[in-house]
Amino acid sequence: MRHHRPMLLSAAVAASLPAALSAQMVESRGVLAGSPTALFVDGTDPAGNADGTTLVHRSGFSQSAPLTFGAGSLAPDLRAILTAAGAPTTIDLDDFSTGRDELLIDANGVLDVDPEQWSVWSFSLRDGAAGAPGSLIEQQALEGGLGAAVFSYVLPGSGLPAPLVGRTQRSHSVRDLGLSSSSPVEVDGLDLPLVLGIDQSLGLTGGAPTTEPGFAGLVGTQAIYFTVSHATRDFVPGAWWGNTSRSGATILCVQPSPFGGSWGQPQVFLSYAELGLGQDEDIDALAVDAANEKVLFSVVGNLRDQLLFVDFSTDGANPVPVTTPSGTRVSDEIGKAQNDDVDAVCALDPDLEGANLPSPGGDDFGNSCGEPRLGLLGTPELSGSAFRSFDGATTRFESWLVGWPAATGPAPSLAFAFLTSEDNLDPVLIGGLLLRDPFDVIPGNPQANSLLVPPSLSLTGSRFTIRWFHLDWASAALSEAWPVQIYL
Repeated sequence: MRHHRPMLLSAAVAASLPAALSAQMVESRGVLAGSPTALFVDGTDPAGNADGTTLVHRSGFSQSAPLTFGAGSLAPDLRAILTAAGAPTTIDLDDFSTGRDELLIDANGVLDVDPEQWSVWSFSLRDGAAGAPGSLIEQQALEGGLGAAVFSYVLPGSGLPAPLVGRTQRSHSVRDLGLSSSSPVEVDGLDLPLVLGIDQSLGLTGGAPTTEPGFAGLVGTQAIYFTVSHATRDFVPGAWWGNTSRSGATILCVQPSPFGGSWGQPQVFLSYAELGLGQDEDIDALAVDAANEKVLFSVVGNLRDQLLFVDFSTDGANPVPVTTPSGTRVSDEIGKAQNDDVDAVCALDPDLEGANLPSPGGDDFGNSCGEPRLGLLGTPELSGSAFRSFDGATTRFESWLVGWPAATGPAPSLAFAFLTSEDNLDPVLIGGLLLRDPFDVIPGNPQANSLLVPPSLSLTGSRFTIRWFHLDWASAALSEAWPVQIYL
């Protein structure tokens, strides 16, 4: 009985929330909401790091500033690597990739997703983008902070529930990433594979990140592919270019040296000519699928499509726009306007059937990312997601519920989660009952649950489904978030 008065008081206060406040409650959603990610920031990040410093946003919705890798000979901080190789800080770094972007695209640039698989792209746009009329990108542009927002797009043909496929959602806002919203800042580099399977407590590693036990054989040889801006190409040390001419449209690569335990000298991976580009063009967004010899990229300006594809296993590369099987350009499908520049892109293919197999036949993505399933109460209204976390040498699966039912909006309520095994619907309550906060400064009032993964279960192939529910106090209406299946 002692809880009744606060409940009723909260309900009365929530009912008086002004419409303007409710309208501002725009939350991050989708399969990548709450996901860890590595990023570059163009502008002033909270710690004043130089352009190209590899920052890490940890799992979740914390507004804490992103982390940096500790100083060490094998730490994958691109700015530190290039500085050690003689690069001045005047070099403007664009997007980067660890070569593990799985690009489910055929030789003609058409999306080619097996029905048993699914793929999601993460991307950002340059500040000043407008978005197509009525799109989520336009909404974000009107709210502000567009350049520091990260979006997700589930590829058509993906084997997920239909309402999630071919849809753009915002996975991270400037606030979610812990970046400053008081000064202009852009996310101009993205890579999820870099942080999947590594210890997110980077301050404890003192250098190269610790890999979760059992993951080292799944991720393959580490490399970092990157581009520099056309305007600063002349600041790049001449030795890096080899026999090719300097160009912002050339992809460079750095790998760990087989001798000495440090990063080697950067060198040309694919020249502008090998990509079918002009020397004076400038690659901005970049995703490299090294195992399958494919690359996805954008170039600065609007003379070309903003999502171009090259299969570099063949001679005479010709960059082609990426299209859906129906022939629509994906750059139009994601909701950007014609003149909007894609600033960064990353592809993730969480193939459960390939989990626990070594690269390139399989990898850790199926182990790391929860897969949305069909709801028990119809089409879920709330967002649900889950990601594996290796933090402080402890393995967990962290899951989230985000958002409010349309019928109630932000209102006093409860959230709770059940765990079911395989297709067995016998539920086990996990995490207890959680009070929801209508006044949370983070839109959608994310609710989290962290499941410890015992070493005996880690990487066993066991499947579980996390099912989040929301119970409104006033109406007793029960709402569901998208269930997510996790694969150990």
